[in-house]
Amino acid sequence: MLVLSRKIGEVITIGTSVKITVLSFDRGIVRLGIEAPRSIPVHRKEVHDKIVEMNRQAAKTELAALKMAMDKNKVKFRENENKSVQPPTVQYKSTK
Repeated sequence: MLVLSRKIGEVITIGTSVKITVLSFDRGIVRLGIEAPRSIPVHRKEVHDKIVEMNRQAAKTELAALKMAMDKNKVKFRENENKSVQPPTVQYKSTK
């Protein structure tokens, strides 16, 4: 772990595209400003941990339940001449 000391207004860079600026320090609370490209997700650790856990739970979905949900929503997979699977198509029911 790299440990740094910074004063208010000073910047830390990560790579060439992420900048972290110390904005303020008040009563033991440090405020940081983070500049990063939209392609890099930036989350507090507790939010990141929740996202990871939700993805783990989603990955545990039983195959039978997934197949039933796909059948219910009329999701069909197509094969091309090379027998490779193509993205699914969805057929929507008409409201008329």
